[in-house]
Order: sequence, then structure tokens, then C-alpha cells
Amino acid sequence: MHRLRCVVVIGALTVAVCVVAAGPAAAAKGGNNDTAKLCQKGTWKTLVTNTGDPFATQGDCVNDGAQGSAPFGTAGKTVCAALGGRFELRTASWSCVYASPPNPQQPPDLAIACAADAPQGTFETEQIQSEDLWVGICLQFATVPGVRTG
Repeated sequence: MHRLRCVVVIGALTVAVCVVAAGPAAAAKGGNNDTAKLCQKGTWKTLVTNTGDPFATQGDCVNDGAQGSAPFGTAGKTVCAALGGRFELRTASWSCVYASPPNPQQPPDLAIACAADAPQGTFETEQIQSEDLWVGICLQFATVPGVRTG
């Protein structure tokens, strides 16, 4: 009887250790699932890495997210959609064309999204075409590599 109790206790401890060890792995997998969803259905072709390079494959896009960084433009695309705007992603920048009103001329959420997408980047807004259309532009780097200024 004592031997049976020891086996049951050891079995219970083994299950507890497995559950505790699997917890962080399951949590990490959830983050990867969010990125994997972003990269599906050909969308990976419209995203770029945090260094501004296009993804070669859908798997590269998913792997980048698994490393802890969402593809460049993810935050901007989300905020732009919430503003009812038109989002466009380029190799080292993104833009969002939106109406003001109803949105402010310089939506703070777009600037915050740019900071999330491009920590070393810059953000600016300007009026375009008509009095009520504005564009927010996020440059991934303060100066775009390969582009000479001045």
C-alpha cells in the first residue's frame, strides 16, 4: 500500500511539472499564432521586416514574428483601419490617408503606431488634395538607407 502511494505521488508530481513547463510554451505559441494569421493568404507579400526588407516566403514572415517582432506596418495598418483610412505599405515607410473631420488633423494614435512600428523612425502628417484629406507618413528610419538628402 505504501508503494502504491509513492507511485501515485510521483505520478501526480510528474503531471504537475509537465503542466508548469508547458505553460510558457503555450503562451509563446499564442503570440506566434497572431503573427501567423497576419502572414497568411498572401498578406506576407505586402509586409516587410523591421529592417525594411520584404519577406522571401510566408515562413520567413511567421519566423520573424516568432522571434518577437511583428512585421513592419502592423500597428499602423490597425490604427489606419480604425480611422477609416486607406493604408499603403512601402519598403521603408507606410502611409495612411484619412479624413479630418471626423478624425483630428494629426491623430496621436497614428504617431504612437509609427513609434511601435519604427522605433528609430519619424512620423509626419500633411494635408493633401482637399481641405479634409490628410496623410500620416511613417518612415522606418530617420533617414532612409540609400536615399541621399540635401
